[in-house]
Amino acid sequence: MGKVVFQDPIAHISGKISEKNCQTVYGYRKGSRNCYTQVRGDRDKPATAEEMKVREKFRIVRRAVRTRVTNAAYLGYDQMAYYNARKAGDKHSTFHGWMFSKGWSFFDEGSNEVKWPNRL
Repeated sequence: MGKVVFQDPIAHISGKISEKNCQTVYGYRKGSRNCYTQVRGDRDKPATAEEMKVREKFRIVRRAVRTRVTNAAYLGYDQMAYYNARKAGDKHSTFHGWMFSKGWSFFDEGSNEVKWPNRL
């Protein structure tokens, strides 16, 4: 069984310019000494055709997963398949992440859509 760690909402965020074109953002959680760091850099080139193709695939799979998860006809079967995969040692720790990986693997490049089987 997975371990659940509850975290407080973010108390405040601070940032500074660490390099010429790079911004470091620090997020602090209320009542905790732990923080996370995020580094964002400015991009000077537009996205390539391959990157745009992956972005489009991501958008289509995300929309298909959202539709599949909200469909009551498949939800019970999908949750049972996820439960069995977790018992077998699957690496995905959340149901939505597992569904996204299944949607990514069922993506059909020819028709540009996710071809879900009736049962996973």
